[in-house]
Amino acid sequence: MPRLISRAEALAQIRRDAGEPRCLMCAIVARRAGPVHAIYEDEQQLVSLPRYVRRWGHVMVTPKAHVTSYAEVDPQLWARTSALAHQAARVVERVRRPRRCYMASTGSSGGELTQTSRHLHIHVIPIYAADDRPRAVFSWSEGVYVGSADEWAELRAAYVQQWDRCALA
Repeated sequence: MPRLISRAEALAQIRRDAGEPRCLMCAIVARRAGPVHAIYEDEQQLVSLPRYVRRWGHVMVTPKAHVTSYAEVDPQLWARTSALAHQAARVVERVRRPRRCYMASTGSSGGELTQTSRHLHIHVIPIYAADDRPRAVFSWSEGVYVGSADEWAELRAAYVQQWDRCALA
């Protein structure tokens, strides 16, 4: 079972693995921020399991190009990012059977290492409890879950197995 660690412990682990990168999303895409559990990847996109999650089964869709505002993102790139997030949500629903999924496009000028990465990306987060709210899902104040290598491998394998079956026609 994934274990809960504090926000401070998660940030310390990220800094051990990645240092203080200018952009954590770019460091993840470049494999300079610890292990990456890729579900799907092509020349423009990375669909992966984030290493620190508020809900087990969370997926992140990240354009590889460093884009920080909707004004600068190519419309076709963003359409593809959104389509991959939709496909990821279908995979999460099929494998994890949550009550629903939250999808959020994030990227912010806040500049903090996490939570406010400037690099645009989309989170697909399974919600299991009826009373779960975005504030609880997107804040690390209550800590984050991390898995063992075996837990990540098992979840990744289940998602990869369903990936093509959940593609949009």
